[in-house]
Amino acid sequence: MNAYCEKETVCTILSRRISISRIVLLAFTLLMSSCREHVADNPGPEKPPQTFLWLYPEATVGVGVSKTRLHWWGESPGGLVRGFLFSFKVVTSNVTTLPTPDTLRYSWVTTNDTTLLFPMDTLFRKFAVVVRAVDYGFPGLPEQSIVRLLPFPFWDKSDNGVFDGADQRLDGLSQAIDPVGAVLTFPIRNTPPTIALLANPNDPNAPQKLPDTTFTVATVGFKGSDADGENTLASYSLALNDTSATGTWIDVPLRDTIVTLVVPRLRSDAATTTVTADLYGGKFLGRRRIGEVPNLRLNAENILYVKARDVAGEYSPVLRVPGVSERWYVKRPQGRALLVSDYIAPDAQQARVKYVASLTSASGPGISVDVLNIGAGLSASDKSAGRFGPFVPQFVDPALIQTFLLYDCVIWYTDQLPSLGVAQISIFPFLQNGGRVIFSTTFLTTSDPRGGLRDFAPIDSVSSVNLSPSRPLPPPAVEGDSQIPANTIVYPDSSDPANIYPLLAFDSSQPLHGIFMRPLYKRSDARYLFRLQPDSMAVVRLSDNTVVRQSRKNYLGSPNIAVIDGQQQIIFIGIPLHLLDNTALDNTNVAKNSGAPLGLPAFFKKALSQFSPTQVVNRMVF
Repeated sequence: MNAYCEKETVCTILSRRISISRIVLLAFTLLMSSCREHVADNPGPEKPPQTFLWLYPEATVGVGVSKTRLHWWGESPGGLVRGFLFSFKVVTSNVTTLPTPDTLRYSWVTTNDTTLLFPMDTLFRKFAVVVRAVDYGFPGLPEQSIVRLLPFPFWDKSDNGVFDGADQRLDGLSQAIDPVGAVLTFPIRNTPPTIALLANPNDPNAPQKLPDTTFTVATVGFKGSDADGENTLASYSLALNDTSATGTWIDVPLRDTIVTLVVPRLRSDAATTTVTADLYGGKFLGRRRIGEVPNLRLNAENILYVKARDVAGEYSPVLRVPGVSERWYVKRPQGRALLVSDYIAPDAQQARVKYVASLTSASGPGISVDVLNIGAGLSASDKSAGRFGPFVPQFVDPALIQTFLLYDCVIWYTDQLPSLGVAQISIFPFLQNGGRVIFSTTFLTTSDPRGGLRDFAPIDSVSSVNLSPSRPLPPPAVEGDSQIPANTIVYPDSSDPANIYPLLAFDSSQPLHGIFMRPLYKRSDARYLFRLQPDSMAVVRLSDNTVVRQSRKNYLGSPNIAVIDGQQQIIFIGIPLHLLDNTALDNTNVAKNSGAPLGLPAFFKKALSQFSPTQVVNRMVF
């Protein structure tokens, strides 16, 4: 009995274990079936994306500058993030949630970082930045598209805040957008602007500088900048010498970053030690009068101060012109003629003395001549490369043009390498505004480099004859020459008997003058003034028949070497005038037949008197 019972007990236990296993398996099967039926027949709502926003590099949000680097990203439980709606606005207090209702102007972006420049127009301001992730339930938009959410989500193509015209509804956006978004408030402190000089307009690698000495004209270029954005600049301010007294600062509009100080002659002639300067913006032809600046010191050193102001009312550090190690000396104009020395030959000092003395003699007792030495500090290679001397304003237009207009006449003398780049810019506007010019030059081996002469000179062309040292020596004779003998006669043109210039002659300071003489061919409206004696004739002979000017036959004919334009404003001479001051031929056959040469003062007296009386500089303006 016990054994059965024992056997039966074992069987019963095994039977129970099998039954329990079957029950567990059946329950698991039913459970899995129930789960599949739940997913298929009872779907739950998808969760919206979430958005995260932080400063880059990671930092706490505190008072900062307007230029801020932001980074954001989104997470979508249902898949990937398609893009973001980005916005920022001015707020009056810290904001951590979306506005209700949401009237923000959003931009659609697919990037996840930006360097944001908050617009500042006050010293302190708070901005709220809002970013909202959008998942793949929305198809997306072109980058930077404007999106608004009221009265319903729409693409505001016209960016006018109203659903109209070609605007497009975005019906799928509401279900795909993060309803909470990421919101941060940034307290921003305005950044003061800065100011600096513009680059040298003729050489970007060199600093901009005022000439060491100027007459009552100076041009300065500057530019302000602002870390808060260039659109936050409001104006510039400018003062001369005194920055503390009331009324010394004058406001300058933002567009005028190149300004010129000019004192008209009537004002400077009547002034004592200080004078008020007119202030102009822009180049000469498009100049705009800005106002007047007091305290320009005459025959003294001056300092110009400039500063920038932003829309928040803050100023940049003051820019000092010139720098602390430099000087700017302003000379009061004295004469009515300006002698421009563009001459660097070995006899430069003697030439300048000759010109000043001759002009002073021609103008009359007590009349002075002002001098501008634009060739100072230059070598022949510098002039050949078109470099400017230290007394040439870097802004030739307008500074040198306005300087010329302080005078009635400009006498420009140069060597074989004229500063044509400077002359091209300055002489023509001077002539157009009533100026008179006498221009004396010679020609190297190129007749008219860059065509610059014809921009202002009344010539059609210059002979292109080869005068280089490697050319075959005469005979035969050619149209020009590189050496002109002493005592060569310069005959005045006699086509107008009532208006004949004085006879001139090359001086005898050396037996042969090393210059490049080329015949000039006048413009149709011009007339010739002077021609050389024929080289084939021994014209100059003493009373005892001693020949002091030998016959050579190097150049052809009697070359025309000077012309005057039809309006009688500019005389152009193709030889150095200072070599024509010869008055020592009284006892020669020339004096007997044609009259003795009268020298350079006689030429200047005639030339200055023959300029057109109607073509004059307007002294009410200049």
